[in-house]
Amino acid sequence: MPKFFINFRNANKIVAKDEIGIDVHGPKEARAAAVDSAREILADNIKGAARTPLEAVIVTDESGRTLMTILAKDVLPEPLK
Repeated sequence: MPKFFINFRNANKIVAKDEIGIDVHGPKEARAAAVDSAREILADNIKGAARTPLEAVIVTDESGRTLMTILAKDVLPEPLK
């Protein structure tokens, strides 16, 4: 099973690198995990009135190649976008 890494970029463009990764069947499952994580972080950002909220989630493969970038605004429910 391939390993994917879910990295987070905040509004200051600082990237928090995932050092452990997740083992899932493919990019579709990695994207779903990234979206779930982004929603949790955004909820925490709102609760804590974060000064530098989540801007994007970057999913990479084992070699560090970026497979997808998911903007935080794209994981919000439609009425909140």
